Amino acid sequence: MNPRERLTAAKGEIASEPRTAILVLGMHRSGTSALGALVAAHGATPPKHLLPGSLHNPKGHWESTPLTIADDHLLTAAASSWQDWLPLDRQWLQSPAAERFRPMMTAIIASEFGDAPLFFVKDPRICRFLPFIASILADLRIDPIAFLPVRNPLEVACSLQERDQMAPPTAFMLWLRHVLEAEHHSRHMPRCILRHEDLLSDWRHQMDRAARETGIVWPVTSDHADAAIAEFLDKDLHHQRASVADLQNHPDATPLVRSAYAILRSMASEGDSQDLRDQLDTVRATFDESCDVVGKAVAAGNLAAKRLHGELGKGIVERDAIADAQQALIRDRDSFMAERDALAHAQQDLIQARDSFMAERDALAHAQQDLIQARDSFMAERDALALGQDGLVAERSALARIRDDLVAERDAALASRRWRLTGPLRWVSSIRRR
Repeated sequence: MNPRERLTAAKGEIASEPRTAILVLGMHRSGTSALGALVAAHGATPPKHLLPGSLHNPKGHWESTPLTIADDHLLTAAASSWQDWLPLDRQWLQSPAAERFRPMMTAIIASEFGDAPLFFVKDPRICRFLPFIASILADLRIDPIAFLPVRNPLEVACSLQERDQMAPPTAFMLWLRHVLEAEHHSRHMPRCILRHEDLLSDWRHQMDRAARETGIVWPVTSDHADAAIAEFLDKDLHHQRASVADLQNHPDATPLVRSAYAILRSMASEGDSQDLRDQLDTVRATFDESCDVVGKAVAAGNLAAKRLHGELGKGIVERDAIADAQQALIRDRDSFMAERDALAHAQQDLIQARDSFMAERDALAHAQQDLIQARDSFMAERDALALGQDGLVAERSALARIRDDLVAERDAALASRRWRLTGPLRWVSSIRRR
């Protein structure tokens, strides 16, 4: 049972309402975001989780964040990247390694767009593996149509040089890979090729032409989409401008790039034709042959670069180890110096404490000497007072003796005089008694 049969068996016979996915297939910096905004304004359902705007695309990318991440992972698994201009290995795209991405991308598309009857998928990466994406849509019974915006590759190269510092020769080859793969693998789909400058100058006519050539009916007419588009589409955002003559005269623009751009411009203005397709097939075959030759040289260069990168990595690891050891030594030195400074501060504190203690000790010694002197002076005064007291006691005793002697003398004197004076009185008194 193939994947579509398994999916049908799992889902059963669900509603048979047709569903359509508009695939915006263009090179990076080719106006795919502007075209995505135009498609959304005309009623096609955008992804639920939009990639946010950036410095070089401030009004948004109109890309599904989870699908863009998955696309990057697929390219990485295929030993490629968005900057790779070599073709993806067709055998790898049919291998079990690639098939592991099918369930994830199927789930992302179902989650991002639900059951919307008309939605759009926009990511320049899918130009590289369009058959794989188309097979997933077929499993989901979703009809794809393709819008291919074409911008002057010189403008693209200048934009990539400004944004990613990408060299113009690389940008030209990257542009060539994207537009050739997108054109070749969308031939079985209803499609419309649109020139970038035409979208900016007359988007109404271009969107009507896209609907007419692919057979879709816009849910929102251009008249009603005007307000929404005015918020997004701005000619001032067309920063890099180059003419066909500028491209023809640019030294890095190869004949293959110039031829491919001229053919795609003719497809956009004159309509698709087998003759133009054959011309592009010739360009594509020549480019692929060149890539085979250049790819081997690039592979050898990449191998050498990988080897040098490994050696450089080892050198960087050793350098980082030395730097880490140096940093550790610096940290140890700083720690030691900090401890030394702390010890020096502690020593200063101890010296200050010692000096303070010695000053207090000297002050106490001086105070002790003062106390001793005061004690000695007090004792001397006490002894002097004691001696003075003894003298006073002796003097008092002497004075007491003198006093006693004087009293005795006075009493004796008084006694002898009284006796004499009272003699007559004693005589008279004795006579009366008789």
